[in-house]
Amino acid sequence: MELRKERLKNCYQEVAALIDDYYARTNAQDGIPKLEMHWPFFLKLDKAERLWLCTARDEGKLVGVGMCILGMHPQHRTKQYAMCNTLGVNPDYRGKGIGTSLVEYAETQLREKGISMMIHGHRLIYKTEPLFTKLGFVETERMYMKVL
Repeated sequence: MELRKERLKNCYQEVAALIDDYYARTNAQDGIPKLEMHWPFFLKLDKAERLWLCTARDEGKLVGVGMCILGMHPQHRTKQYAMCNTLGVNPDYRGKGIGTSLVEYAETQLREKGISMMIHGHRLIYKTEPLFTKLGFVETERMYMKVL
């Protein structure tokens, strides 16, 4: 398994296909509006170097992706943060530690880039213990959503 940082502009069709497949084959879609990724938005962030993308590849095949939006934290103006927007692993490769490896790889790389805070969410529909607490993340907030 190879982990690497990539530019979205060079692989977004592969990333889009993986994310679409992930949402189609898992319960990730439950309770939220239909997935419609706004790729021009993410490509614009990529061009501005405000998107950080890491991939997991098995003999060249994309099997996992972690995508973070970078910025200055609005409540901690001297802290740069990375908010994980997407973390997904091909369902055929789940349970092999790829998600954990992507998060650990991102953490190391982002720290070297000067990022001092990393934020992850966890969808409650998964009914599993999120891997983030196992990796040293602490629960600091809960988010609620209402589809209007």
